[in-house]
Amino acid sequence: MLKKCANPLCPNAFRVLSQGKLFQMEVDDFVACANRKNRSPRRVERYWLCDRCCSSLTLIFEKGRGMVTVPLPSPKTPPTTVALGTMRAAPQSHAVRRSP
Repeated sequence: MLKKCANPLCPNAFRVLSQGKLFQMEVDDFVACANRKNRSPRRVERYWLCDRCCSSLTLIFEKGRGMVTVPLPSPKTPPTTVALGTMRAAPQSHAVRRSP
């Protein structure tokens, strides 16, 4: 059962599924024995990040550590492409003075 945000630094308790972001991971537990046919069934583990944490963090699996929080990559501005011959200078307005 989920109890709190997966961010160890966050105290927010899990209350509502519609708030935050839910992560689900299938874990394959192998029994340490010579016979590979004897292995425990796969199980699903769930992790939750609260609204505040999921806006700047995500979860990844690291071998030996399990699920860990990492910062989201910074949004990159998509490259601007301009087709040849379509670039135009902005129209400029010129004030014309009339002499009296």
